[in-house]
Amino acid sequence: METKTAIELEHLADLHMHISASVTPEILWDLAHEQGMKLPMRDYFEFAKSVTINGNVGYDEYLKMYDLLEEIQSTPEAMFHLAEQVPTHLYQHDKIDLVEIRMNPMLRSRGGKIDLDHIIVYTLQGLERASLKFPHLKTGLILSMDRRFSPEINQIIVEKAIKYKDRGLIGIDLAGPIDQNFSFAPLEKMAQNIHAEGLGLTIHTGEATEAEEMWEVVTKLKPNRIGHGIASVHDLKLMDYLREHQIVLETCPTSNLKTKSVQNIDEMRFNYRTLLEHQVPFTINTDGPILQNTTLPKEFEMLLENHILTLNEAKSANQLAHDVSFIK
Repeated sequence: METKTAIELEHLADLHMHISASVTPEILWDLAHEQGMKLPMRDYFEFAKSVTINGNVGYDEYLKMYDLLEEIQSTPEAMFHLAEQVPTHLYQHDKIDLVEIRMNPMLRSRGGKIDLDHIIVYTLQGLERASLKFPHLKTGLILSMDRRFSPEINQIIVEKAIKYKDRGLIGIDLAGPIDQNFSFAPLEKMAQNIHAEGLGLTIHTGEATEAEEMWEVVTKLKPNRIGHGIASVHDLKLMDYLREHQIVLETCPTSNLKTKSVQNIDEMRFNYRTLLEHQVPFTINTDGPILQNTTLPKEFEMLLENHILTLNEAKSANQLAHDVSFIK
């Protein structure tokens, strides 16, 4: 099965990949020491374990792992290096020729001490350099807003995305820990502006939250795509809405298992068969291959070997990822 999958699915696309979670422990270790950072542990092998999920950790513990990863990646020079290295590795080793990478520049500014424009431009230049090395490799950058941020801070991120939309900045995301005080209302006007400027909009929802929140997202913000969105399988009307409006789910199988958003393979099989039955469009993604200890080929292999998807269904999901990419 592994050989057949690798042959049949060569031109892969990953639309949901956090660069924080896509860097090898070796590179992270070197970057931290180049910056003179004091890491929580002095032993490399202990550090390597801390930046890779082994077993299922749960959603909250999973998000905490990002704090250290983003702090290490908090210089323009580091982002240039990583934005070049990550797509290069994916193209050479996993045959991924289209990758959308997302990151939150505010979480790399060290409390405002590092200029956001430097972080963004260096990242875009790194992606551009990767594409120069491999002409068939398409890359793009999505900036992430955060549920913990004030509307004013998220507005700044939107403004930066618009500023660099002609330089490889392709879209806006909303991520971050679930906050009961968070409101989507201030994002409605931002979403309208994002659409008007021709940028893509994707929202994390339906992973650690229920279908009720997904309804709020799709009706108020009208995103092109949804990050995860697996809660929709429990709401027939919501699945009909997603199909009718062609809102694409960026599903991340291994990530959902490791964060316990999906309890086991049987539940995952039910989720995907339900989406297929109701013709809800979805793609397959990694979320972050290093942190999740996976690759995109492994994601497809897992889905095929467990009879969750057929080969033709896997091919269709991969083709859809190319078709709905925010990369023009």
